[in-house]
Amino acid sequence: MQKFIYSLLLVLWILMPASSLFSQVVEVLPVFPKVTDNVTITFNATEGNGALTGISPVYAHAGLITSASTNPSDWKYVQGTWGTADPKVLMTNLGNNKHSISYNIKDFYGVPEGETVESLAFVFRNATGSAVGRASDGGDIFYPVYPADVAFQSLILTPQLASLALFENDVLPVKGATSQNADLYIKDNGVTIYHTYGNLIEYNITVLGTESHEICFQAIRSADTLEQCFYYSVVQEVVVEDPPVALEDGLTILNGNDCYFQLYAPGKSYVHLNGDMTNWQLRSDFQLKRTVDGNRWWIAVPDLDLGSRYGYQYVVDGTIRIGDPYSTLILDPFNDGAITEETYPDMPEYPYGLTTGMVSSFVVEPRDHYASLSPKPAKTDLIIYELLLRDFLAAHSFSELQDTLDYLQRLGVNAIELMPVQEFEGNQGWGYNPDYHMALDKYYGSADAFRSLIEECHSRGIAVILDVVYNHAFGQSPLAQLYWDGAQNRPSANNPWLNPVAKHDFNVGYDFNHESAQTKYFVKRVLSWWMKTYGVDGFRFDLSKGFTQNNTLGNTAAWGHFDQSRINILQDYANHIWSIDPDAYLILEHFADNDEETELSSRGMMIWGNMTTQYGQGAKGYGGSDFSNTWYVQRGWADPHLVGYMESHDEERLMYKNLSAGNMAPGYNIRDLDVALGRIELVSAFFYLIPGPKMIWEFGELGYDYSINYCTDGTVSTNCRLDAKTVRWDYKKCATSSKDLRCGQSANTPARTTSF
Repeated sequence: MQKFIYSLLLVLWILMPASSLFSQVVEVLPVFPKVTDNVTITFNATEGNGALTGISPVYAHAGLITSASTNPSDWKYVQGTWGTADPKVLMTNLGNNKHSISYNIKDFYGVPEGETVESLAFVFRNATGSAVGRASDGGDIFYPVYPADVAFQSLILTPQLASLALFENDVLPVKGATSQNADLYIKDNGVTIYHTYGNLIEYNITVLGTESHEICFQAIRSADTLEQCFYYSVVQEVVVEDPPVALEDGLTILNGNDCYFQLYAPGKSYVHLNGDMTNWQLRSDFQLKRTVDGNRWWIAVPDLDLGSRYGYQYVVDGTIRIGDPYSTLILDPFNDGAITEETYPDMPEYPYGLTTGMVSSFVVEPRDHYASLSPKPAKTDLIIYELLLRDFLAAHSFSELQDTLDYLQRLGVNAIELMPVQEFEGNQGWGYNPDYHMALDKYYGSADAFRSLIEECHSRGIAVILDVVYNHAFGQSPLAQLYWDGAQNRPSANNPWLNPVAKHDFNVGYDFNHESAQTKYFVKRVLSWWMKTYGVDGFRFDLSKGFTQNNTLGNTAAWGHFDQSRINILQDYANHIWSIDPDAYLILEHFADNDEETELSSRGMMIWGNMTTQYGQGAKGYGGSDFSNTWYVQRGWADPHLVGYMESHDEERLMYKNLSAGNMAPGYNIRDLDVALGRIELVSAFFYLIPGPKMIWEFGELGYDYSINYCTDGTVSTNCRLDAKTVRWDYKKCATSSKDLRCGQSANTPARTTSF
């Protein structure tokens, strides 16, 4: 945590994005606020994402990053009740789309003694919260708070980026401030171009020449000298030329250490490669060429150091900073600090102070990690164990799961279905908010650990199925950020991958357009990567019913009706998967009308079969417990492609239902632990004897009795659905010779294993 705080204080001046290069989303007076100060916050609604331009009144949604924050986006002491006209956070309209609010930091937030405030955190909204003013990348807005004993400090206020690409004759405003009066200088490549005395310096630089410029703000007071610098280069005329060899989008390494970078971005004006190979400066000689058809941008960077690791990103039109959409490793300035060395040894470090936004990372080495096909259990014989690493193992790592395979193998499991392990926003969650679909999320470990897990699974005859999310992407995705409508806070109308407005009511994030050729290219590239690189045995497509452009907004029933276009899209992806491995599994979370599911089943795809209500009713001792639809024949299917389950990640746990709502009769109470466990054994006996593939949710075999909505404070609330749940391996190890209060068992109660 202390490392994060130091880095945050060091670089926060560049972590306040603006929609233009030169303006500020927020201004704070005093410039160097301390926790005991009265401050005035001025928000410019035309900057950032511009979503509140022309709107009044405006309300601040305000919090703090403190020494108690677990990550750089973990707000504390949030003020303002969202979606209400809360007078405490009402801002004063200053006119010209500027709004201000004044308060004492310590009093306003109620900060307790002993807790260090590191920065102010904001977003802004209209009264209902339907329009939200954010940073230009859709993120939160931060401003540093300084220690009480701060002496001599300096800060560049404008511009707010460490490296810029400008056009000749542009005027670049430079503004800096100090906490005490000093001699203030602006220097261009070491030469003083302006000097004044005081605590504020402002100067306009006219961009000339073609070389790169280091602009430094220097403050000298007695023996103390403070200096902060940024760089700019002049945008060159775009070179139109196709690459010398056919390239896939993303990174291609040829001849050992010649690296080619290619980005699909039609309609953009210019693109720079920014990274370790450029010293994190936007240099003219790293401006990308545009292909003849105008759709792609590329650059060759020969002779990088073989075996070395590099970070890079694309900077598009001077302002959009994104990682490569085809990144296999992402460095995240906001969440990497919470990942331990135990989980990810020697994890690459984000280039704090040098750039903003997500950064791609790679090692210069031949791409020779191609996995061979592995024999797989027959579809009809699958016993799938679905798990979320975070809630299954305290270490939440691939390596720890590998060490747990003995247990799963003894259960009779022959396939593991991992909830999404692709890079998603934050660390804590289920993973259904993806941003970089081809990268592993470092919270679960390294690529080597993932590969080792799969190899060990295969050696035991256990298949590995990935839960993947291609219905949508989230706001940190480069596919969203490249073509973004800031005013509407959604993908722009010309986005090649994402719909501006979702086509169905159950969408989360930003809806993929699966009729788009670019979406098809992207999804197939990503599927190929997981299969060819790691030997993944199949996929479970989350929210597969959303793979359609037929608009059913406002008509939820119509969403499930037979949709030939959706079948065609899924068939296209299935054919691609089977062209790589004819025996690979494709499992759909579909829940459409039976005629469509029957058609998909007949084409070789497998379908989730949710039977949790029926088994739950049976376990609780009530009516409505007809289990027959777990059998594919009962649904009129010709093929045993129904993956039946009593529980999944999405449903309330059966044991919790038993203990909280089980039936009761004189002398027989299903809410009693022993009886409740026996009822799980009863319905399990029916479940496993029905022919066809089956799925178990983690710890279901041990009678896991925490609600899906369990909160970390012990309460139950739908707001806690995605919160981390208690890991209870002790249920398996409960002693029979002594009372174990954690297990809730008496001395003569047998161990909790129920289904096996």
